[in-house]
Parts: sequence; C-alpha cells; structure tokens
Amino acid sequence: MAYSTNSPRRLLLLSIRLGACLILAQPAWADTATPLIEPPPLAESSEPVAEDNPEPAVAPAPVSPSVQISGAIWRSKPGIVFLQTPIGPLSLSSKSILRDIKPSQKITLWVHGTTSVIDILERGVDKLVHRYVTGMPNFTSPEKNAVTLWTPDGEQSFTLGAFETKIAGRQDHQPLTIEVDGAGTIKGLHDVQFDLQVNQLPRTASSLHLLLNGTVSKLKSNYVFLKTPLGIVTVSGKTGVRNAKVGQEMSVWIQDRHVAIDLYQDGLTSPSRRFLTGPLAYGSDAHDTLTMQGPEGAQSIPLTQRPAALATLKEGFPITVELNQQGELVDIRRVN
Repeated sequence: MAYSTNSPRRLLLLSIRLGACLILAQPAWADTATPLIEPPPLAESSEPVAEDNPEPAVAPAPVSPSVQISGAIWRSKPGIVFLQTPIGPLSLSSKSILRDIKPSQKITLWVHGTTSVIDILERGVDKLVHRYVTGMPNFTSPEKNAVTLWTPDGEQSFTLGAFETKIAGRQDHQPLTIEVDGAGTIKGLHDVQFDLQVNQLPRTASSLHLLLNGTVSKLKSNYVFLKTPLGIVTVSGKTGVRNAKVGQEMSVWIQDRHVAIDLYQDGLTSPSRRFLTGPLAYGSDAHDTLTMQGPEGAQSIPLTQRPAALATLKEGFPITVELNQQGELVDIRRVN
C-alpha cells in the first residue's frame, strides 16, 4: 500500500502482537579531466553497439510488521516487566525469564515480520545483558542442528548445540524463543510474550519506528481495536485517527515524531482517509503549503487559505492534517 496520493499501490501489513538498494556515485573529488595517458582510438565496426539500459532500481517493499521501540522501566515483578514508551505502555512476560531486570537497564523491542527480538542492555554503556529472539525455526540443514533467524544485526545462523534435541523435536509451525549472547551462542530456550499499545503521540525525537495494519474490529472509548491474524492492537484517538468504522482496513506508520494513519474502503487501493500528525512546518515563507512526513517521505500540502486552527500556532507545534482519497485537505487540528 503506497501512501502517495499520486501513485497509489497497496502494502499488505500485519500486526505486531506476538506470543537496500546501493547507489554508487562517482566521488566529487574524482578528476574527470583529460587522462594522463591518451587511450587508443576505438576500432571501427559495422556492428551496432548495444547501449546499456539497466533496469531502474526498485526499492524493496517495507517489511511488516516492523517495530523498533525502547522504553523506560515503569515497574516489574518476577516474570513481568512494564515499560513506558514514547507511544504507550509495553509489557513483557515470561514464565522462565525476566526475573533479574534492573532499573538501570534499557529494553528495546524489535519486530521484523514474524520475528521479534528483545534486547536488554546496561544503560549508558550499551552492554548487552540479554537477547531473546523469537521466530519460526528456519533450519539451515537437514540435520536440524542450526537455525537462521533475523536479528537487528542481520540474518544470523545459530548452532543449536545442547538444545538440538529440544528444538529439532518441535513442530515446524511452532515459534521458538532462544536466548543468545553477543557471540551468537544459544544460552537457553524460553517463552516470552509482549503487548504494545499505541496510546499517544511521541513528543520528543527518538529512534522509534512502527509499521502495522489490520481490520477495525471494535470502537470503544476513543480507542480503535485493530484486529490482525496475530492479535489485537489498540490505537487511541490521540494519534489523529477519527471516524473509523468496524470492518475497515487501517494502517499505522510511526517514525520519530511523525504518524500516518490510513483508512480504506472496500475495493479501494488508495486510502479513503489519511491522517498525518507531526510538528507544524511550512513549505515556504509565504505559508501557502504545509510539509508533513509520511511513509514515502515529505508530503507537500497546498493551503488555499490559512486555516484558523493555525493562526496562533508556532512552527513545531504538533498538528493533525486530514486528507481525502484525492490527497486534498479536509481538516487541520491541533494536537492537545
């Protein structure tokens, strides 16, 4: 689902609730003047010279669900940790781990498709204390003595070692959670679950990223309950979304302090409503355009007249811009 109103296409996203193109450019300092040695003349040929017409590079589709979020420890007890993140509460739970969490530690949750990673580090020095990787066992050999899983450092192969019998004996459709150290050695086999709620807008800049979608299953108390094949994610109206209906498809994208929420009607490949939330920024000194950030990058929104909602707001104040299917401005609201 591309979010651009000029060239719409569809991104199929998933939920997050679970149990590159390389462009090579010539350096600016490269001397392209006359070479030191004159090259020999090209031999004449009657054969037509084929021109190189490489196919244009196509950017890879974004992986979804996709999450990178860190939180401060709010409270904890053996087996359960509650974190406060820039967008809402995050809880982690396990029957076998999370029993030695300290307030001085930093916890980051990563989600990459069907794989999730929980990193626990010592704050300030970024020393890895625990890493828990959850995903489907992708065995790298018929002997099933190693698995390949995504991590924030890329795809990694983990030798099962003493855990080979336990892991290889599991059914292929059952996800597993392994604890690994910095060297990639498996230290334990566990269970871990997490629950993330999108209750608020990020107020400060952070290395926050979220991409998910689903179908609206219920509306209650200014919350949208987003149903996905993997669970329910609650999204607060404070994120800018409004007038959602049960049965609609909805996507949520958050990057740093910017939020884009799209609502879809049946059969449409472009959003029937888009809500862009982020700091107020004008595209020119004339204040005749707004610049908002979305999944595709900066989006310019023309202003035929300056709305009253912006009259007293300074640049940088958070606002929500509502657009229709044609990308035309419907409403502007300040974020309280």
